[in-house]
Amino acid sequence: MNDPHVYDVGTALIRIYPAPEELQFATSEERLSAQGEDAFGADPDGLVLSRDWQLSVGGHAVPVFAAPVTSGGPTSFASFDYVSEAGGAITLVARSARDVQSAIVRPFSLGLQPVVEEHTVHVSIDSPCKLIVETNGDRERPLFITVHAPEQKVPQADDPDVVYFGPGLHEVDKLELTNGQTLYLAGGAVIRVIVPEEEVPLVESDWAEQKVYQDFIVADQAEQVRICGRGIIDLSMLNWHARKAIFIQRSANVQIEGLTLVGTSHWTIHLSKSRDCSIRDMILIGYRENSDGIDIVNSERVLVEDCLIRTGDDAVVVKAMAAPPALGGRDITVRGCTVWNDKVRCFGITGETRTDIRDVVFENCDIVHSLATWTEEVGSLCIVVGDSGTIENVRFDNMRIEEEHQYAMMCLIFKDRWSVDQEPGHIRNIVFRNIHVPQGVPSLFHGSDAKHLVENVRIEGLIVEGREVVRIEEAGFRMNDFVGDIRLIASS
Repeated sequence: MNDPHVYDVGTALIRIYPAPEELQFATSEERLSAQGEDAFGADPDGLVLSRDWQLSVGGHAVPVFAAPVTSGGPTSFASFDYVSEAGGAITLVARSARDVQSAIVRPFSLGLQPVVEEHTVHVSIDSPCKLIVETNGDRERPLFITVHAPEQKVPQADDPDVVYFGPGLHEVDKLELTNGQTLYLAGGAVIRVIVPEEEVPLVESDWAEQKVYQDFIVADQAEQVRICGRGIIDLSMLNWHARKAIFIQRSANVQIEGLTLVGTSHWTIHLSKSRDCSIRDMILIGYRENSDGIDIVNSERVLVEDCLIRTGDDAVVVKAMAAPPALGGRDITVRGCTVWNDKVRCFGITGETRTDIRDVVFENCDIVHSLATWTEEVGSLCIVVGDSGTIENVRFDNMRIEEEHQYAMMCLIFKDRWSVDQEPGHIRNIVFRNIHVPQGVPSLFHGSDAKHLVENVRIEGLIVEGREVVRIEEAGFRMNDFVGDIRLIASS
């Protein structure tokens, strides 16, 4: 191959993208850790290289970056492409700045068993994957590794319909995409998102008393839009709420894939009133309050798959913020994703539910950590109805929870600060199938009143610490008087 970034590693080929020369190492991991404890503040240094971890494959160094996270950080992260079509084993060699007595690789569903040698963790793989290396039996300073599949349909830099960013560091304020356009960030490209001093805010003071500017990447009433590549978008130097990272509104046939987004100051990917959209192979790392990962709002026919998300708010959720006659949400599938949630919820339909949402599937996903305990309505697999919409025909299938500090499953009708409608909503026809839960983690099922029930909920196969629970009395369910027809059914 003529590509200077492609290396022959045994029987496999990999592509490694260099980091921009302008990026520096973190002044200290301790400062980054303290930054992550601030749920609102901008990071004055922006994206930096990690001092915690080094990564190599076949003797070739892979750049490792570091970002603040809400707890136990910073998180280090790295990525490269596995380009072999014929397969072949490769070994990831991750060297820690700390002593390493032991190591594990999450999610456990990958079945990867690392080998520890002094400060070094060796992990053998033979295909694209997303994994997290943790050491010494704690969550402190993990390493996120993404091994991408080869890129498909890479656009040409001179195509007039392509907004192209090559390798290197770029400062950009905002981007608007129209019909048929592609935004491409090549591997090795880092976009540092800024707000110029002369830019006028759209909102001088929002509910949090913050200035709000135009979102970074916007597509409004557009079709056939693609946002892709192997680059990194760094929003960590923005003030809280300054810009969402990606806002797709009233659009159709939008594809978002392959990028890494860190330090978002508000929602990361927001789909609103859109259809026939896909979000694939994304890495999202955020620490600030309201740094939701993916919010699918009043949209239909949406696919989210193969994403790795660590966030300081909801990870992947469906909402209906617009009142009828707007479409609430339907035909939405989320699959093959891995989530680490520090602050709120992992997967589900959450909060703003003014219009009916139906036919939603979450399947074959891993929750490696879900740590929030600050309120009742947090957990791993959640349907939280705060407005008058009806939520029905929702299925959670083959979902694996490795750590949960609040609720594994939840169906809840209640009012909070985000509720608009006075009338409560409904939850009905919900299936939880093949749900894997740690020992001692409860689930919550609460309706609102006799006319607004949680009803017809089927749990088909509840596996607690590897053992199937078949009696509802042993399942750890917390229910009020407004739950009708909840059944626990053996998987066989």
